[in-house]
Amino acid sequence: MSHGLVTDQFVSRDELIAMRSRTVHVIGAASAEGVAVMRLLVSLGFTSVVPHDMRERALLRKAFRTTHGAYTRQEQDAIWEQLAPLLDRGHFGDAYLTGISAGDVMSLGQGWYLEPGNRAQIVDAAREVSIILSMSSLYMALINGPVAGITGTNGKSTTTAFVEHCFDVAATAVRVAGNERSSRQFLHELDSAAHDHWALLEVSNRQLLQLTVSPQVAAITALTPDHLEEHDGFAGYVAAKRRLFAHQHARDIAIACADDAEACAAASSGPAERVLACGTGEHVGPGVRWVDGMLTAIDVPVHDTAGGGIWSGNIAHRTDVQVRGEHNLRNLAVGAAVALACGIDPAHVGTAIATYVGKSLRMEHLATLDGVDIWSDVKATTPEATVAALDALFDSAADTQPRHVHLILGGEDKGLDYSLLARAIDRYNVTAWAVPGSATNAIIAARAHSDTATQLHEVDHLEAALDAALARAAAGEAVIVSPAAAGFWTTQLQGGASLRTMIRRRSRDTGNTMEAQSR
Repeated sequence: MSHGLVTDQFVSRDELIAMRSRTVHVIGAASAEGVAVMRLLVSLGFTSVVPHDMRERALLRKAFRTTHGAYTRQEQDAIWEQLAPLLDRGHFGDAYLTGISAGDVMSLGQGWYLEPGNRAQIVDAAREVSIILSMSSLYMALINGPVAGITGTNGKSTTTAFVEHCFDVAATAVRVAGNERSSRQFLHELDSAAHDHWALLEVSNRQLLQLTVSPQVAAITALTPDHLEEHDGFAGYVAAKRRLFAHQHARDIAIACADDAEACAAASSGPAERVLACGTGEHVGPGVRWVDGMLTAIDVPVHDTAGGGIWSGNIAHRTDVQVRGEHNLRNLAVGAAVALACGIDPAHVGTAIATYVGKSLRMEHLATLDGVDIWSDVKATTPEATVAALDALFDSAADTQPRHVHLILGGEDKGLDYSLLARAIDRYNVTAWAVPGSATNAIIAARAHSDTATQLHEVDHLEAALDAALARAAAGEAVIVSPAAAGFWTTQLQGGASLRTMIRRRSRDTGNTMEAQSR
């Protein structure tokens, strides 16, 4: 999908301040990125900020609440009150791109090009403006101190959360922002941040299309096919991910999961001369790797006030790890390298590994209900992510493995190959419960020639899948929600009860005991 538009230009803080008298059009006013940009502009004293959103004005507040789930209701109300005067002068609905004039400034959120009709209108409107901004480019331009950025098809959120945990253990200040609705943005607070404080950014492929600068420490966790329709195939997707490293300098640090050849090649594609290979496999050169059950740093550059140095040594033992799965060992290796590169003491990184229990909605153990372990892996939107979840459940290094697994999955296909997932379902003799969607059809087609006894049942919705799986599951078995596809959150959870609430309700309604615990 070629959108035909260079989305933004690098703008320094001084250049941005000089624009305060100009009109700035913020496209996608109710989105997390649109709101973050408007709050920044208001804090900097911009006098002519015009919101635009393709939704009708009456629907904006509901959309705003959906995209700001990380904030309390009181915080949401305060933000909405702050932005209310801007919304009164905005353009919404069918005519939402009106009022844009020559010489104006435009801010676009990630994924603005996804809907064809919307894309064509924005490209036309953008011809009128002189400068195009984005939340991501503003972060990179305005952050006072050093920046670490993490991307990847799978694992970037888990790794970002682990690095943040390393900073917390070390009692070291850091500002963190992600690309999800569960993230709190700090764009409007940048002027109050100290110059020596690190900023940690989780960066998506869509945000990378809008960047013309790179962080001092850049890391990639894994690089497997995803969003192929947006990038005209895997090569375009890889090119987007490589942009994280493209504008680094020679003394910057590039970090990759070396167990993934594409990720390793991406980190090596930029000008950074210090490239760290991390993971569980046998690799050469500097990096953080699992060697004989020990997480070991080999010639890793570290940041300090004297300009940095090189450190080698053991960080943690495999038995210290609280999260399940080989994929999480790789995530921890990459995250440890990032933390060390940011100056976190190795002892604090080791403590962080021993106390990190993972991120919500990613291999999260919700409860044990009548002896059945229930797991949420709702953020798994690719077949590779769901295969990693199954591998983690049956990980021989874990304390326990389920006697049988009931997998709830399905959603919309992104043009991905589901044969790997089909083989994993067969290999582990999983019982699958699939909600409607084009990905479900693709998974069924991928299993068409299976000669195993594994069953795949089609159900109408998540509630029905939970009822069926829990009715079938016996003590010692597990139920996991890991969609392997896009759209599951929107169609099955958005606007309704959370998965945790669904489980609690079933516990209460049946009179069963519900034992929640961390795994």
